Amino acid sequence: MVLRSDSLGYNRVALYIVALFLLISSFFMELMPAEGLSLSASVILGLVADVLLLTTVYITSGSLLQKPSERMLAVALSAAFLMAADGAVCINRIHIAAIALLWAQFCLLKEQYFTAFFMMALSAMFFPPVIWIALLVIILMLTAGLTDKIRNILKFLGGLLTPYILLFSGLYLFGHNVFNHVCRYWAAVSDINYISLSGSISSLFLGFCLLLITVHAIIMFSIRMKEYGIAQSYALKMQIINVLVCIVEFFLFAASSKYPVAVLGACPMGILLARYFSSYGRQALVRVEMIILLCALVLYRLGNFIV
Repeated sequence: MVLRSDSLGYNRVALYIVALFLLISSFFMELMPAEGLSLSASVILGLVADVLLLTTVYITSGSLLQKPSERMLAVALSAAFLMAADGAVCINRIHIAAIALLWAQFCLLKEQYFTAFFMMALSAMFFPPVIWIALLVIILMLTAGLTDKIRNILKFLGGLLTPYILLFSGLYLFGHNVFNHVCRYWAAVSDINYISLSGSISSLFLGFCLLLITVHAIIMFSIRMKEYGIAQSYALKMQIINVLVCIVEFFLFAASSKYPVAVLGACPMGILLARYFSSYGRQALVRVEMIILLCALVLYRLGNFIV
């Protein structure tokens, strides 16, 4: 199921440059947290990060969305979901974690396993609970009949451990207490606090609509999975898993995190629903879902202006 077409925008050199940028960013964010920025600087950098994230959506969604119009729909939906996430305008670690996670999924589709887990580890540096996604992916791939297991396990572990070795080595050379950083990291990984169903009516309605439409989309794709080619079904299954895992991470860590965890799943959900609306948009029920989702987004935005 290798998707090797260069027309999808895959460029290994560019990807390594992105990985290097994220690794350097993770090091400096350990030394200079984004919380220390002024509000104006945080908003400007946040908007830049959103643009980079949406650009990543357009590039990496090519494995699932063949037409440029479908990818633009994914970008539009992702932008709408990002703007619905409180705090998404200001720069924070979740932005960079989301970018790295999209590239990780893209590399998995290319069977570039070392690079994929390298990007997952970079994502986990900015939002530690992502490490559970990496471990889950390893388990799923090993139980799915992966060939040449020993060689690929070495790629998994090599990609996963290399960023941490580089990061903690750099912190040690700069005189930082590595043990304190490791303890703080583990605390973030294990800080599970289930989200409560509280908030405004508009936010609860939007969340309910998104969850309901996403579940319906997954059911529709599962029923008709045999209609797609091998490469498309593989990409679709991976996208579904990505969305489901991001939803679980949101429910487990959103309440305890000071960052907008919804940003992590906004783009994967935007890509999946773009494929859903593009494939089944002519059906009456799907059109109704599109209208309801649009109304929910508008009501949520208007709800912020109602005291």
